[in-house]
Amino acid sequence: MQLVTTRSERNRASRLRRGRSAWAIAGVVAVAVTVGGAFGLPWLVRFWHEDVRETVARFAVFAERLTPYLWWFLALVPLAMAPVLVRTFRRIRHSPPQVPPAASLRFPKEQAAPPAKPTPPVNHAPRRGLFARPVLGIDVGNSQIKIVEVAQGQPPCVLRQSIVPTPRGSVENGLIRDPAALSAAIFEAVSRGGFATRRAATTLTGQNLMLRKLTLPPMPKRELRAAIDWQIEQVLQLNREDTLTDYSVMPTRPGEPSTVILVAMQREPIINFVDFMQSAGFEIIRVDIEPLAVFRAALLATEARVKQGTHLVCDFGGGTTNLSIFREGVLQTARVVSLGGNHLTRAVMMEHQLDFAEAEAAKILHGFAPESPYLGSLLPVRDRLFGEIVTTVNFFLAENKGVVIDSVQLVGGNSLLPALAEQLEQNLRGVLRGEHKDFHVVLTNPLARMAHSVQREELGWCGASLCVAIGLALGEV
Repeated sequence: MQLVTTRSERNRASRLRRGRSAWAIAGVVAVAVTVGGAFGLPWLVRFWHEDVRETVARFAVFAERLTPYLWWFLALVPLAMAPVLVRTFRRIRHSPPQVPPAASLRFPKEQAAPPAKPTPPVNHAPRRGLFARPVLGIDVGNSQIKIVEVAQGQPPCVLRQSIVPTPRGSVENGLIRDPAALSAAIFEAVSRGGFATRRAATTLTGQNLMLRKLTLPPMPKRELRAAIDWQIEQVLQLNREDTLTDYSVMPTRPGEPSTVILVAMQREPIINFVDFMQSAGFEIIRVDIEPLAVFRAALLATEARVKQGTHLVCDFGGGTTNLSIFREGVLQTARVVSLGGNHLTRAVMMEHQLDFAEAEAAKILHGFAPESPYLGSLLPVRDRLFGEIVTTVNFFLAENKGVVIDSVQLVGGNSLLPALAEQLEQNLRGVLRGEHKDFHVVLTNPLARMAHSVQREELGWCGASLCVAIGLALGEV
């Protein structure tokens, strides 16, 4: 026969059980205190009279002898606080006066948002954590060395920045050819910037980056690492000891095959570059790949809008152009094209018999404008570059049916050449299918969402040039 009770009866029984347990515990404690007091009280009295009084007397004698030196200790306290006060004064002095209003960004219709209000001026340094430390982002390119110091805050703050030309021939395709010349240029960049820290995150533009998408059957994480190592050696034909690799597993449902994004690069150029930067006095805390650094800067510049949809990121550098495609914030493909701003400059040099400096100035001034007298010499290089971009996009779309390109984010110093963005957008619209008609080519400028001291007339150029360096520093901040 089953006994049926109500909820109130069960609650009453539970209270009774808790009450009995409490009384039992109280009884045990009372007995323990009584027994301990009976046996331990004489020992405590003897300990107080024999040991504690003697210890107090000795401490009083020691304090009396130490009193003359107490004033010296109090005098040293302000001297110890002097470095902290100096650093605080420097931060206040170098804090930027205001944040320029953010540049207008164009996005597809399905992602369109109401026009945002201009960013209010920041008349004080951004809020920082108690133990926040600034980080350097160092981008050593074929044509320029960019260093930026970023501090945590809302918004992040660019404390100092420096851009100097890379000595010609010192860096080629990610390899250091002339360490002495490169070291002198980095020393010049540090001297100009006056950076207060040496903690740095860096990348070497132009390194051979290999990115593959692998599909593996469901398996535990321990077996997944072994399967990826096997794929590296057997399928990709890469020597595991000579390669630096990392991977990311895409989220899937239980029982479904795992999709793995594998990133691999040669070990020796990275190790040599880290050793070189450490010998130059930097504390390298992380080496990142260029596509991820650029994407962080794009996330900041677009207020994380590029985290939804599919976006092509084009970094127009001096020696190379880095192309990467992100889908829902995940890197899908990356490619380095051996065409950059220096190839455009050399085309002007050969066609018009100019030296490098004159040809570079002409390229920056006229660019691809229809009335430019140098357009004829630039068109062959431009068409080859546009062809490589179209090939990369078409290859990605062929592997991902039904995916559309939502935007093209342009970064790098050469992305500001006159009429380049308009002509690239027109070229892509002519070759892509009709469902891509809503995409736009956007100039990415993370400085528009940061506190800084860059002059307004240099905001566009600095934002495009420092994009990789800012993204590197943001990875740590």
